[in-house]
Amino acid sequence: MNILAALPYWQFGPWTLIDNVPGFNMPLQIHSFGMLVAIGLLLALTMGSRRAEQKMGFSGESFQNFGFFLIAFGWCFSHVFDVVFYQPEQLAENPWIIFQVWGSISSYGGLLGGIIAVFIWKKMHPDMDLLKWADHAAWALPFAWFFGRMGCASVHDHPGGLAPDGWPLALLFPDGTIRHDLGFYEMMWWGVIVATFVILDRKPRPKGFFLGLLFVMYAPIRFTLDFLRVWPQSAEGTIDVNGFVQFFLDILQVQAEVYTYGGDKRYFDLTPAQFVSMGIFTAGVIILSRAMKKEPVTWEKFEHPNPNGEKPKSE
Repeated sequence: MNILAALPYWQFGPWTLIDNVPGFNMPLQIHSFGMLVAIGLLLALTMGSRRAEQKMGFSGESFQNFGFFLIAFGWCFSHVFDVVFYQPEQLAENPWIIFQVWGSISSYGGLLGGIIAVFIWKKMHPDMDLLKWADHAAWALPFAWFFGRMGCASVHDHPGGLAPDGWPLALLFPDGTIRHDLGFYEMMWWGVIVATFVILDRKPRPKGFFLGLLFVMYAPIRFTLDFLRVWPQSAEGTIDVNGFVQFFLDILQVQAEVYTYGGDKRYFDLTPAQFVSMGIFTAGVIILSRAMKKEPVTWEKFEHPNPNGEKPKSE
């Protein structure tokens, strides 16, 4: 393979602010992954708040409270999902790892946690229109996920299998191998989703439209890309896969292999994310098909109350 045809290996950060923090005996650093995830979350909250007030008829503050709750619950659940399904061996050795929510996370775990959080929020706020708020959150989510995957691409934490000759998006890894970088691929696709959502939001859509479309647009891509993932170190010797998985590996021209930088655990030769992808794709098709049978929502602008608590009169 011609290494000149591969993209160079880039690395952003970490950036050291203080070499040794007094009392902690450790440096204070900014990591590109954490920084980009934070930017994405703030952008999603900002864009969601703006749309809430301009089109959805509720305050940006109420959406931010809703969004922070989803983020907090989703973040904790993302760690639980990652430990239970991706690191069961470590969980068996140290059950307390499940409470270390500052550790490893799973994007799909965060999504599932966010979905659970929506129903909890509904219990706390019985008068809310659940589908309307969930659909609005789904519209804002791609802004966060795009920057989250940009963070993954900045640290290359999702290495894929060896890329075929001539593949223009292959990355030259430090060990000299030319591989797929799945964080980079997903970042590009989330850019497409963001652009699609912004364009489609130029006119009113039925409740559930963006929620269903989010699942339908993302799940098949994630399901397919996960065939490119390397296998975990626990997969020793020759990796034998079933005919279903081998079919996709042949189409994608990739071999099942273990890689030094780690990989994802498999169940029946599929990753946990692939099982979730099948579930949310099915849900997305149902939600979107039902939404398309309904009338578009009526946009309404939120009117901020004036200082004495009264709504301003419309002119």
